[in-house]
Amino acid sequence: MADVLGARLLAEVQEETLDKLLHSLRSLNDPAPTDRLGVPALDRLLDIFTNPPPLQQDIHHQRGSPPSHSVDLPARKPKPPVIELCSASPCAGKTQLLYHITATSLLSRIHGGNGGTVVWLETNLRFCILRLRSALLTHITTHPSSTDLSLPELDALVTASLHHLHVFSPSSSAALLATLVALPSYLFSPHKHSSATRAVTTLIISNISAFVYQDRLDADESPQSPGTNTFVQRYRDLVSALRSIQTTFSCTVIVGNVAFAPMLPGALGLSVRPHLPAAWRAFCPLKVLVMRETTPKFGPAISAEEAAREAAVRRKMVQRKKFRGWVDATGSETWETGVKGALEALDGGGTFEFRVDEEGLRVGDYGD
Repeated sequence: MADVLGARLLAEVQEETLDKLLHSLRSLNDPAPTDRLGVPALDRLLDIFTNPPPLQQDIHHQRGSPPSHSVDLPARKPKPPVIELCSASPCAGKTQLLYHITATSLLSRIHGGNGGTVVWLETNLRFCILRLRSALLTHITTHPSSTDLSLPELDALVTASLHHLHVFSPSSSAALLATLVALPSYLFSPHKHSSATRAVTTLIISNISAFVYQDRLDADESPQSPGTNTFVQRYRDLVSALRSIQTTFSCTVIVGNVAFAPMLPGALGLSVRPHLPAAWRAFCPLKVLVMRETTPKFGPAISAEEAAREAAVRRKMVQRKKFRGWVDATGSETWETGVKGALEALDGGGTFEFRVDEEGLRVGDYGD
């Protein structure tokens, strides 16, 4: 009898590796913040995709019994936080969003940030430390806790925050992959940097498509065995490396991208045809398209006087630096159950507007 009871109890014991145990312990003691990105609209979208709504199971009764009702099943396992910011044209607000997110991640919590470490992989060689410094200063000076800081104190705070930014500039997809693979070893070496006491909160790739053309050319010119594709395999390897980093550091991955095709009407608004392999789209189902507010063209038969009257209005539209973002629903059939409904329940279906001015990046309600 005792043997049977012991065997039954032993069968109920779940084995788990130490890293998974520590990961679960960290999630309980230090849950992920709801404001990971510092942009409420993007945080809401990310929360929907990382924490899908609970599944519902309809319980049907026979005729004559009480009406059917729904029972919420336990919530599903959270997905790793990954978001892609994509634009079809330059000056669409994507890079400014990345700088704002970086500033939010770097600044300490008492100054409105997350007090984390940021890894920035610059594939376009366009990273501008001055723009990031401006975003940091704006973030600090607009926070209530920082109104009395002097200029030297502001400079010291910005400098201290930038010590926890780690920028790498891979020149090929192979170099990008090698950097990702070597990243944990670098981050776990406290003698190489000063961020050992901070959690890695954010990993940014400025443009995931920077090497697409070269990779496709290499795949076409290199001999390949039947059933293999080096272009597809490269992105599978990148996804595998990013998954490994997220498993280790529980960080948010934010990726910039550019559209290779024009925007077309889609299920939730305009969408773009994907050009990256399916492995990437499965890893990052949340793609947010961003674009600048367009100024209507002059009519074909407009007079000079009418054009002069409209010039002031058009000039004001350009100076407003107003942008719009929304979720690209391409591939929504592969989303988790409940995600599309949760998006449609948001105001505007998840569409949001933001502006970039002397007060920094602001989302909605501008007081125009």
